[in-house]
Amino acid sequence: MPNAFILSEMTWQDARDALKQVELAIIPTGSFEQHGPHMTFEVDTARAFGFGKLLAERLYPRVLLAPTIPFGVSFHHLKFPGTITLRHETFMALIYDLVTSLREHGIEQFFLVNGHGGNKSSLDIMTVRLRHELGVSVASSSFTLLSTDARKAYVKSEMTGHACEGETSQAMYLAPHVVKRKRIARGATKGYPYKFLGKGNNSSLVVPYTFDEITDNGALGDAMLATEERGKAIIDEALNKAAEFLVDFMDKNKTHTPSPKRVGDLSGVQD
Repeated sequence: MPNAFILSEMTWQDARDALKQVELAIIPTGSFEQHGPHMTFEVDTARAFGFGKLLAERLYPRVLLAPTIPFGVSFHHLKFPGTITLRHETFMALIYDLVTSLREHGIEQFFLVNGHGGNKSSLDIMTVRLRHELGVSVASSSFTLLSTDARKAYVKSEMTGHACEGETSQAMYLAPHVVKRKRIARGATKGYPYKFLGKGNNSSLVVPYTFDEITDNGALGDAMLATEERGKAIIDEALNKAAEFLVDFMDKNKTHTPSPKRVGDLSGVQD
């Protein structure tokens, strides 16, 4: 018996049977961008998938983990070789089409699990657009931000949020294969380009800048402080809050029962 519904590991028969129980789809979103000298391009994608899987296990059988979107909006990292970016329009179109497809199979509740800060503005737009255009119930979260106490305890650097002690710790816990431990280094930071940006800003000022303007090696913070245990503490707090939120979200949006016409279209076909 499965302990989580993970669509990428299922056949269509498995999906047909799972959809009789599933109320909500989790859609992880990541990126393919540089993460300093010590983590590979897939860090955000691997973290989003790892967190989504833990959430799917916690809330089984009520949720389904959909495929992870492995690219994001990463213009600000293009000066570092190997980074690949999507346009905002392309990223939003992927979200729209993925949700439309899953809705066709009877799912009408969605949770967008975001592993990359550059995706946030597009996801904010899509949560509203999907609700109004498709009539689905949708929420999104940059899941790391749900962890307030653990991040406050373990993320101390002035410039953080990318390949820092916090993100590197998370990667060590969720996806250790993306961390090159012998190359772990502090961020070679140069400061923000303008006053009142960065930590403590609370998004009161929004100014686009590229990462090569603020760091020479692509990293922020001090990854030398990262540990798997700290990563687990950060993720556990975020996971507990996300799970509690989703139970409340699903219970209060429980107005839809998957249509037999959708979920059972192929019920007469032999396996």
